[in-house]
Order: sequence, then C-alpha cells, then structure tokens
Amino acid sequence: MKNRPLCSLCLVIAILIGVLTAGAGAKFVPELRPSPVEQYGEKDDWLIVRGQVYKKEEKEKYQILYLKKCSVYFQKDQQSQQNQQSQQSFIKESRMLIYDEKKNKIQIGNEVEAEGKLSFFETARNPGNFDQKAYYQRQNIHGKVWSETLKITDYTVKRIQNVLGNIRVHCRNILLSEAGEKNGSILSTILLGEKSQMDPEIKKLYQVNGIGHILAISGLHLSVIGIGIYQLLRKLTGSYTIGGIGGIFFFFLYVLMIGVTVSVIRAGIMYLFRVGAEIAGRHYDSVTALSVAAAVVLIWRPLSIYDGAFWLSFFAVFAVVVIMPAGQMEKAKTRTEIDIQKNRENKDWIIQIKSMIISNIEMQLFLLPIVLYFFYEFPLYATFLNLLVIPLMTILLSLGITGSFICMLCSGMFKIPGKCMLGICGFILTIYERCCEFFLELPGARVVIGRIKIWQILFYYGCVVVICVIYYYEKKRTQKKEYAKGQERNEAQECEKQRKQRKRGNTLTGMLCALGLFVLLHRFDSLSQMQVTVLDVGQGDGIFLKSPGGMTCMIDGGSSDVKNVGQYRIEPYLLSKGVGTLDYVFISHGDSDHTNGIEEMISRQKIGVKIKTLVFPKESVWDESLKKLAIYAIENGVQVAVMEQGQEIEKQGMKILCLCPGSDYSGETGNGASMVLSVSYREFDFLFTGDVEGIGEEKLCESIEKYCPEKAFEILKAAHHGSRNSSSEIFLQRVRPKYTIISAGIENSYGHPHRETIERLKKTGSRILATANCGGIEITVEFGGKIQYTLKEGSETTAYEESE
Repeated sequence: MKNRPLCSLCLVIAILIGVLTAGAGAKFVPELRPSPVEQYGEKDDWLIVRGQVYKKEEKEKYQILYLKKCSVYFQKDQQSQQNQQSQQSFIKESRMLIYDEKKNKIQIGNEVEAEGKLSFFETARNPGNFDQKAYYQRQNIHGKVWSETLKITDYTVKRIQNVLGNIRVHCRNILLSEAGEKNGSILSTILLGEKSQMDPEIKKLYQVNGIGHILAISGLHLSVIGIGIYQLLRKLTGSYTIGGIGGIFFFFLYVLMIGVTVSVIRAGIMYLFRVGAEIAGRHYDSVTALSVAAAVVLIWRPLSIYDGAFWLSFFAVFAVVVIMPAGQMEKAKTRTEIDIQKNRENKDWIIQIKSMIISNIEMQLFLLPIVLYFFYEFPLYATFLNLLVIPLMTILLSLGITGSFICMLCSGMFKIPGKCMLGICGFILTIYERCCEFFLELPGARVVIGRIKIWQILFYYGCVVVICVIYYYEKKRTQKKEYAKGQERNEAQECEKQRKQRKRGNTLTGMLCALGLFVLLHRFDSLSQMQVTVLDVGQGDGIFLKSPGGMTCMIDGGSSDVKNVGQYRIEPYLLSKGVGTLDYVFISHGDSDHTNGIEEMISRQKIGVKIKTLVFPKESVWDESLKKLAIYAIENGVQVAVMEQGQEIEKQGMKILCLCPGSDYSGETGNGASMVLSVSYREFDFLFTGDVEGIGEEKLCESIEKYCPEKAFEILKAAHHGSRNSSSEIFLQRVRPKYTIISAGIENSYGHPHRETIERLKKTGSRILATANCGGIEITVEFGGKIQYTLKEGSETTAYEESE
C-alpha cells in the first residue's frame, strides 16, 4: 500500500465507518435514531404530509411516492381538519412514503399534499424474515401514509428525471408487449431494475441456482452501457477525451433512469476511474477504485454494512482484482516452459475451460460465507451454471438494449430487427430457466446450512488470508531463486525441486481450505437440545419442532391475514435454521389459517422447503378442505399418513403422542375435531391443541387422564388463538400450564385473545406469551433440565433461562 495513498486512506475511512456503525449504533448513525414522526406520532394518527416527490414506483393496484423535505401536520381525526390548521402539531421529517391507490398523475419534482393515516414499517416477526423497517431505515425513511386525498401544491418538475422516467416506463411497456409478459418482466428487471412485475417464482428459481446476481444492476450492465459507448465513440472520433466524456454522459443518464443503488455506485466509481485513467494516459488501479467506492458508499449510507448486496458486490470484485489474480500469478510462475509448450501444442480451449471452472470455483468459495449469512443455502452446481449464464449475459444485455431502443424509435417493418433481437433474448431466458430446472433435479442441488455465526465467517476468511500469504511467500521465493539461478544449474533438477515445494504448499493450502469449510458449514447446535418455535404467522398457527437428533416437524402452518405466509414467514425461518426438509407436518384440522401456508409450501418444494410426510387426524373427521389437501399432497410427491388417538412417534428422545380425536368422538368436523398432540422431551411436556373447543375439549380432558394421567404440562399452546370458547376452567385446572403461548395476529378482526380467556389463564398462575406482542417465540429445552425461551420484541431479541 506504500504506492497507493488514496487506497490506504479510503480503506481506513471505510473500516472506521463500519466499526463505528456496528459498535456505536444510533450514537453514530442518525438513521438509527427515532425520527420526529416516530417520536411524536402513533399508528393511525391522521396526518397531512407535504413534500417533494423524488422517486416513483408503479405497482399493479397503486403507486408509491417517495417524498423528501416533508412537513407533517398531526390531527386528532379526519373531521378535525377543517379550519384547525392553527391548532395542528407540526414537525419536519426528512423522507416519507405515500401510497396512492388512485394513481394520480404526479411527476418527479412536484410538491404534493397527502392526507391519510400514519403507519410504520414492520420489523422481522421471526428469525430469518425480511425486516421491512431496517430496509427503509437504511434509506432514512421511517413512516408511510395511505393517502385518502392527494393534490399537487407545486407543479415544478425535474425535467431530466421525468423524461428518463417516461423512457423507462415506455421501454418497460415495449419489453412486455414485444417479448411477452413473462420474458418481458425479466428483461425489465435485468435492463431497467424494474422489479415490480417480476414473477417471484422465477426470481427464487434464479436465486436458489446461484444466478440471482443477473437480476441486479451491476458492473456488467454498466460496462455494456458505459464502456461500450466509450469505445464506440473513441473509435469513431479517434479521441480518448471525446469517447470518455460521451461514455460518462450516457452512463450518468442510465444511472439517473434506473436509480442509485449500492452496486450501481460501486460500478459507477470504478467505471469513472477506468475511463479517467485512459483519458489521462495513466494506469488504471482497480484496487484503489474499489476502495474509493467502498468509502463513498459507506459515507453515503453507513447502514449498508447490514445489506447483503453491499458485501456481495464489493467482495465479488475484490476476489476478481485481488484474490484470484494472486493465485493465478503463482500458478503461472511455477509452470515450466516445457509445460507451457506442451499445452500450446495440445488443445488451448481445454486449458481455457479449466481456467474458467477453477476461477468460478474460487469465486464461489470466496463468497460462500456471505451467501450463507444472508441466504442460508448455497447451490452446489452454481459454478457450472454460471459458465453458461455469464457469457450469454453480454449477448442478452447488448441485444436487449439495442432491440428495445429500435422498437422505441421505429414503427412498422423497421421494428422487425428489434423484435428479432428481443426474441433472441427470450430464447436465452428460456435456456436459463431450463438449465435451472435441470440442475435443481440433480442430487444435492441445494445445500441448506442456515444462518452462520459471525465468528465462523471470521475464521473462514482468516484461513483465506493465510492461504494468500502462502501464495505470496511462494511467489517471492520463486522470484529470488530465478534471479540467483546460474546458467550452470540443472534445469530438470530445479523444476523437480519447484514441484516438491509446490506440492507442500498445495497440501497446506488444501488443509486450510478443508478446515475453513468444515467450520463454516458445520452447525454447532447442541445435540442435547429440543427446540420449539411458535412462529408469528399473523392470525393463524405455525409451530416448528426439532428433536435433539435433528428430526424436524411442523404443526400446522397458515394465516388468515398474512398473504403468502408460507413463502414469507415460514420458509425463511426454516431455511435460516438450516432446515431444507421437514420430516413430518401435522395438520390439526382443515381451517385455512392452519393449512394455507403448508399448501403453499407443497407447491414450492423445488425452490422452498421439502415435506416428506403430511400427517392428518383420523379420516372420519376430514372435511372437504382436508380431503383436497391430501390429494394435492399426493399429486406433488408428499406422503400422507393418519395418526389416531394413542399412536406416537418417538425419535432421538422426543415423543409425539396423539391425544385427540378419539374413536368415540362424534361431533362435527372442524375446530372440535382438531388433532391434539402431546410432545415430550425428558421431563418437559408441551400440549398443542389446534382449535379444539366444546365437546372436543371435554374429550381431550378424558384422553389426558387415560394416556398421561401424571403429566404436568409446562407449556400450553392455547386453543383457537385464545378464543373465549376454548381453554375452559376445567381444562386449565387439569393442565395447569406454567406457560401459555397464544398465536394470534396483531389487532386481528376476531379480537383474539379474548379477555375471558386471559382471565382464566391468570387464575391458574400461567405466564402468558403472545406472538402478537413478542413475535416468534423460540423455546429450547436443555438436557440438564433448563428451559430457555426467546422473545422478539420489535428489533430486539431477549433470551430468558429458567431451571425446572
């Protein structure tokens, strides 16, 4: 770094910002502090918000307006707005979101006034779930309003941004019409960063195969735009200066059109360094450009250190410009002239393919910790798939940009070349999809590890650093020996000595690589623990069980108020815990708030979480929804089993016993016929009751006396989300739970849990935990008799430990 003072300075700045952000938190980063609207406002407050539009997002049913320089007026209710402005509370807010269902014609630069109710962004309700609050916090946005009325107060527009925005919309519409809705939406995402109409199933398909990076605007996109135009203008004019200025100009317009992101800033700064170096006739130093980009990004948005896109973008380039060249240089230095000549005489293309495969593997290994930390799994065959995808991406981008440009400017027969180009793009996308589907069918295509620990990442990269030091040392030693070597030395002996030294170095690096991978991929969970998690699925049920030996189960999985609960609440949690396959899924009864998430997971098994066996209550209590679910499961390769009263599953110290419904149950199907399970590990007992009530609850008391008369249940999952029709006094007196967990949605329309149920539970002395208040509730039972439970309250996670 002696000859790179700017690089050294920027690295120090980037590291300092990262340490202060992670260590000092809100003391250093203003975005982490409560904003004025968070301090003085409450959910559902009626607001008047005035601000300038700096960005728009089009959705199918509404548009999102991003406002800056906001003035916020608080009112008690909607009716109090008339002639009350002098009495309104007034604050300044940097940025806010306005959701406009009427899709008013608003342009960037307009100042608008919106009225509506205030709401805040949700934190992650379960481990592994998307944290909406953190996402917008990084952009310094802390509140949103669904507008009831919206009007423009200042018609000033930012002409360049609006023209580019209109071009973006027009180009998107052309792609959708000419390439088809499916391929057009993918091309819109790749070329324009327009993700609103992207099929989430295709997005997930790309992600689990390790090619999700092609959907993000990256250096490859900007190279095709900026470098392509720069080189074209340079050849046409013969001037580096004109070519550079023209390339920078078009590059700047493209960035304005697609929007500024972390990867765009990184690629943009490195592009400016490269073009600037060629204009000035100086050497382009990619390491310095990368360090400057890192410092700029962290100064602009310090919370990027918590963003996976930041780490993937910078570490991928770091691997290309620093790590991989170091290894390749060492390999080149240790290769003899005889080997080189022999390879040249044979097939050069074999060497090139081998080099590409090795480079891809090195890249995948270097990025592996980041991928596991943010995405919980890695695709085993991503290296081979990327060998096809990346070369075709240049063609796809070039044809996509040129084809959409032709279709935008031309009409009639003159559009045919553009349509052909977009048709070729569609063919390439079809190849991508078919290849993804093919690789997913191969054994071990997805290796689910779960979220790894920070210390595992540090250990792994420590091994990488040591390997790089070994390569560097070998390189220096080889250079010295070549310099000191005289003409009288035997060339064959020298080559043999170098081979032995290289073999020792390769053995050591191989051992370090294996050690790093073992520590990174191994889950250091205790084998003497049983884990139970009552997930926050909104108004519904979803309970995860894991035995000490690793058997995994779900009891129910559904919601009546959270859309796509399987995809967005259940699957991310399971993957974050390293669960790629569920051994058993128990369905208590057929209500959708217990089953729709499981049905969704069955349809997504290739890209989500697999289910081996679906377990139903006895067949005589099946309603139509259970019958349809059973048929759907069988059609999708999931085994279906029935568990009757008294039957049990026991593995690795955990026993699951079915208590209800019994053979004597003659009530109606539905809540009363819920399958009730007793789960035991050592001296701890859990009771999971589904929605049992009425006659079903009476039969449950009899069943408890018959099958487990001496059991005291430490934890009860309250039936029917805490409804007044369940958890009767007689039942609670028999069970006498130490803890009662209620799974219910925040401010749900049913009013669950009901006050009567809460009072009955308090009389028994049971401690009440509710997902609506705590988020997901994780319970761990230790072999030694300790019970630990974790509550998520907002962004904070609190762990409690008690001895039995």
